[in-house]
Amino acid sequence: MLRSSFRRSVAAAALLASGLAVVPALAQTAPAPPSRTQATPSPSTRGTEVGRYEYETYCAVCHGLDGKGGGPFTMLLNKRVPDLSLLAKNNGGVFPFSRAFDVVMGTADVGAHGSREMPIWGDVFSGQARTVFGPGLREGSGDAEAYVKARILALVEYVSRLQE
Repeated sequence: MLRSSFRRSVAAAALLASGLAVVPALAQTAPAPPSRTQATPSPSTRGTEVGRYEYETYCAVCHGLDGKGGGPFTMLLNKRVPDLSLLAKNNGGVFPFSRAFDVVMGTADVGAHGSREMPIWGDVFSGQARTVFGPGLREGSGDAEAYVKARILALVEYVSRLQE
């Protein structure tokens, strides 16, 4: 069951990266299409834009556009926001993709931080999936799970590009 779900998530991420619609409503959360005067982005650029859109929408208010932790909401937090541009450097030069995914999804324990102040985006995206799919969402089909994982994969892939 888990392998099947993982394969769907990987396939959904691959479709996102190629710029194709993973689910009908992903276009509702994606950036507006380019105007007729702009050049159409290449497929690889469009995939990056999905992750960038997710980051700028959900993360930059705390982590800043550059990932260094200088977003406008940092003054409202009790703890210092991590510098996301140093994740690879602090992990022996390798971006901790799986750990970053788990933190965003909400499945990783962040024990040293005490209570979890960062929203669990997996829960947020799951709620949005119910709205996106509406009555067409079949419980247990894996559609919502694939939708959530694809959005988080695109987001984490974008964060991996912010590394110094």
